[in-house]
Amino acid sequence: MKSDFLSCKSISLTVNNIPILKNIDYSIERGAFHLLIGENGSGKSSFINVLNGVYNKAQYTGKISFEGNPLSFNSPQEALKEGIYTLHQDTTLFENLTIAENLFTATPGIINRKGFSNLKAKIKGANKFFEEHNMGIDSSKKISQINLAQKRIIELLRLYLFEPKLLILDEPMSAINDNFTEEFFALLSYFKNRGTTILCSTHYYQEMLPFVDYVATLRNGRMISTLCKSDFLKTDVSKLMWGEFWNKRYPKIHVEKGKEVLCVEHLHNRTMLTDVSFTLHKREILGITGAVGAGKSMLAKSIFGLEQIVDGNIYIDRLKASINSPQNAIDLGLAYVTDERKEYGMFMDQDALENVFSLGKNSYRRMLHNTKFEQQQFKKYAERININIRPDTHPINMSGGEQQKLLLMRWIMSTAKIFIFDEPTQNIDIPSKIDIYNLFNDLIMKNASIIVCSSNLEELAGTCDRVLLLDGGVIAKEFTYQELDKLSDIYAIKES
Repeated sequence: MKSDFLSCKSISLTVNNIPILKNIDYSIERGAFHLLIGENGSGKSSFINVLNGVYNKAQYTGKISFEGNPLSFNSPQEALKEGIYTLHQDTTLFENLTIAENLFTATPGIINRKGFSNLKAKIKGANKFFEEHNMGIDSSKKISQINLAQKRIIELLRLYLFEPKLLILDEPMSAINDNFTEEFFALLSYFKNRGTTILCSTHYYQEMLPFVDYVATLRNGRMISTLCKSDFLKTDVSKLMWGEFWNKRYPKIHVEKGKEVLCVEHLHNRTMLTDVSFTLHKREILGITGAVGAGKSMLAKSIFGLEQIVDGNIYIDRLKASINSPQNAIDLGLAYVTDERKEYGMFMDQDALENVFSLGKNSYRRMLHNTKFEQQQFKKYAERININIRPDTHPINMSGGEQQKLLLMRWIMSTAKIFIFDEPTQNIDIPSKIDIYNLFNDLIMKNASIIVCSSNLEELAGTCDRVLLLDGGVIAKEFTYQELDKLSDIYAIKES
């Protein structure tokens, strides 16, 4: 690596008496694209927040230098003045202003280092970008009138106009949906061609590899390695990200698969899915993964009747099924569990008991309504999935893990035999994750079948019997159980 543009020595951070970063040494080369990878909870966002001033010097130990000078920010505003800009996971746009006003409004506390001269030319350039990429964005619209993916594009375009010395991207693809990946990568190319120094943090890195010069790996708050791209491509990434004995952390049981219970043939919808075919067997856990924008969630929703299918067939127990709505899917024995709890099934104004027994197909709802009986069943199943809440607790007073397990409780009390999990452990704590993995085993032992759509490769490798790679609207590759330890090398398929 050439001379250091930014250098970190012995960086450690403790929050609420919990060590988050542990003695990190790290350097960034001027003009290079640096990728910072690691699973959720590895310390990536915390490390970024040390660099951009969210954590001030009193909160961490160690030394940082930037362009040869000691760096010691007391606030994010000080970092901005030095030309260090961050694209955060949460939007920072002004909702009541137009797109054009947001593009040329300085971040509070700083002045655009290039000033606001030639404003019309810059607006014209922004509109040209929108037109070239068929984004259909009107610069006169207010930010409140566009979707989250469009907001992310506007934020990145604004940072491009500010001409940062160091651009930091924190999980940049988290808000980019299937329709805006091309625009996002076009903007990254603009930064790259200009020679901007970039540090990009992500736990799902495949889509970034065309831009990358160096890859650093964080695991449990420690910097495991920093490699140039060519060396990284030769490395066992599963060991880098997960550790030598990663597969021992999952309570996977092995049972004999049964007959085919679900068959998807040539499924096609109006957007990303063009020709998807696969099968699922009784007592099987099937994983589905792919890059951001590949359509994993869209596939799950299509099978469950939440997205319209234009062409293709679905067979359940070898009988052709017509699934035009979630109720059709429920009647056919399908269940759908997602991390989008508020949008798909969690009633925030109802208590836990009402949420659990709100499903029309619930096996106990066929009986005469009996509050005492329901409370008994609630207690029984709460113990089964290890959720310690009262029946009168409202979801707003629960953790993310408790909310997720409450939805699971509803479905395991139903007549469902095929469970579709869409990012089942995203944004929940580790003990809750283990409880959900144990529930997978419980369902399999009761002859159920499971589909897990996830971007967490370690989770898929540790829990599934097979994993399918969704790419370009089709199933591009199947990983058998014997090949799951190579799942972290999935990016090699994208490169080939």
